[in-house]
Amino acid sequence: MLWEQWCSVLQGERLPAAVVDLDAFDRNVSELAKLAGARGHRLRLATKSVRVPALIRRALDHGAPYQGLMCYSAAEAVFLHGRGFDDLLIAYPTLHPADLAEIRDVTVAGGTVRLVVDSVDGLRALGAAMRDTGRQADAVIEVDMSLRPLRGRLHLGVRRSPVRTLEDTVALYEAARATDGVRVVGLMGYEAQVAGLGDRNPFRRWTNPVARAVRSRSVRAVATTRAAIAQALLARGLDLEVFNGGGTGSLTYAVDEPWLTELTAGSALVSSHLFDYYSNVRFEPAAFFALQAVRAPDPGYVTCQFGGYVASGEPGWDKVPVPWLPSGAELTSGEACGEVQTPLKLPPGVEVRPGQPVLFRHAKAGELAERFNEYLLVAGGEIVDRVPTYRGLGCCFG
Repeated sequence: MLWEQWCSVLQGERLPAAVVDLDAFDRNVSELAKLAGARGHRLRLATKSVRVPALIRRALDHGAPYQGLMCYSAAEAVFLHGRGFDDLLIAYPTLHPADLAEIRDVTVAGGTVRLVVDSVDGLRALGAAMRDTGRQADAVIEVDMSLRPLRGRLHLGVRRSPVRTLEDTVALYEAARATDGVRVVGLMGYEAQVAGLGDRNPFRRWTNPVARAVRSRSVRAVATTRAAIAQALLARGLDLEVFNGGGTGSLTYAVDEPWLTELTAGSALVSSHLFDYYSNVRFEPAAFFALQAVRAPDPGYVTCQFGGYVASGEPGWDKVPVPWLPSGAELTSGEACGEVQTPLKLPPGVEVRPGQPVLFRHAKAGELAERFNEYLLVAGGEIVDRVPTYRGLGCCFG
């Protein structure tokens, strides 16, 4: 849609507002399904990249290969189960009694919920929560996929699981077999230094060659490691119900690994601006926030109200929202996106009058939902629905 069309759509709406272009969203849903299903993998939707139950449901309703959700906390998984979702993988370990009690209750009630574990302590805590239920909790062992050259003296990736080698994985699997109340059903190996590392970042041009080298070497190393671990555990009698890998930024590589049973992605559905900086994926921008222009402080400038929705992660310009429409608008280096105002420099020939909306894209897909109670859903050039975010439903999971 053109900026003039968005001005018409948002006329009379209170700003700031978060909006989703459903036509673009649906095309991304289809494109992601085509990519992930190319080799027969299931596609597990990463809920952290959406955080809007109506949009999660819309994606799942596409059908195969979409199957199941990856949740970022136990509380979120329980919340979604209460809203009719099932096949839930909790991607981050927890040992908190309240979390484990809720996982137990969902399991006993017949729900399918699996918890990622990476330690003997985690296994024991999960097993203790299932005591006297006569049931077993499903556990998924997470294996760290970081690249660690120079015999581990250099760490390239994120610091997740302490389970790093085939020997580590087998040892934890054997510990799980000796733990009452726990059943290991599979593995997870997330290659963050591929999925979460752009290699054509305009804000960090000097790092792009390094990023390309890290990604290229990691793709080969990750595939080799995951294959070896899958073969070793299959030989020990583990029925790999789940072997999860991938992310939006690495799907084009992970899809070629036949030992993976499923791939995970979520950011592709709305394509936040960080995913413009990957050489191997391309999806349509589908989620935006609109600010009201309220001042024209100088010729060629306009100042919007609010806008300081900076993303998490390593600080930098790539974590700051970017102006989207009208095209060519730029942040000022002195203020960027501010808590109460965001000034913009306009390109020649473009005029934004006070009262008109300016559209921005967030750096990370799901974090926008933490700023708004509802998303306005737009299709065919008009608002067709208003749906609550987790925040709008009174929930905050982290």
